[in-house]
Amino acid sequence: MKKHLRLAPAAFALAGVAVVTGLVIYFGAADVLRVLSSVKPAGFGKYILAQLGILLGLGLCWRMVLRSRMRGSYWLCVWGRMVRDATGEFLPFSQVGGYVLGARVMTLGGVNFADATASTLADITTEFLAQLVFVGIGLSILAHKAPSSGLLVPVAVGLCVAVVMGVGLILAQRGGGAKVFRALAVRIAGQTGEGAALSIDRLQASLDIMYGERDRLAYGAFYHLVCWFGTASASFIGFHALGVKLTFADAICIEAMLHAIMALAFFIPGRVGIQEAVYTVLGGIFGVPPDVALSLSLMRRARDFVIAVPVLLVWQAIEAKRLKAGV
Repeated sequence: MKKHLRLAPAAFALAGVAVVTGLVIYFGAADVLRVLSSVKPAGFGKYILAQLGILLGLGLCWRMVLRSRMRGSYWLCVWGRMVRDATGEFLPFSQVGGYVLGARVMTLGGVNFADATASTLADITTEFLAQLVFVGIGLSILAHKAPSSGLLVPVAVGLCVAVVMGVGLILAQRGGGAKVFRALAVRIAGQTGEGAALSIDRLQASLDIMYGERDRLAYGAFYHLVCWFGTASASFIGFHALGVKLTFADAICIEAMLHAIMALAFFIPGRVGIQEAVYTVLGGIFGVPPDVALSLSLMRRARDFVIAVPVLLVWQAIEAKRLKAGV
């Protein structure tokens, strides 16, 4: 049974690859390649720069939830976020795996285990809350642009459920009967070495201090919201690079609905196939041809690949160096 559970992510990933292949064949590989080949290097470069700008903002978000007296520079937070995203999206781990390795980067940079774990949890929470606002804005745009869309009701219901979950997430971290949530925290901290010795009391104390500094949390959530709008800006740049003149409001709606739907597919590594299918559906609502919508999804994966591969190589080199040194 356990063996079957371990194979489940790989099976879902394989199914996702099949979906991508099917979409490319259905909409015509020649059309997709034609659209992708029409993208100028300068346009793709701007697309990559937009994502790098978002990562710089996400590093600031993480730094905001760390107390000023804590170790952990802004650039360490940026690097930790880059490793978190690269491992969570491209390696065969769940999103929790990305959180684990992101927290590890922080500890290697001098942040103690309790603070690294607590700041990871607080950053996840503020990002989630900002995402709810972003999805709500996107939903209102969709209601205005396409009031008869079949996505309105399910996304609205999902948003209401997510709001309740967000409240529960905060209460759990404030010590409100959070045994299950604390188990997740211990998993992020790790099961061996320092992680095994991590005291739940120290973790809770660190969380309480972070949640006591509400101004820093508010700034963190606000910067996360700015970063969510940054994803819409990247989408806007990507569509324009493909020759589609969408409005910025359309780009906000597409990105908001995309992330709302992809959140349900968290168990699929890299959400392979889901992103492509959702882009195709959402593109149709705004009059974007299927081959162009699929091309943006493929261009997005190419962008993420270009950023993630160097990050993973550097991270592996650092880990190998530490292993060789016996650290």
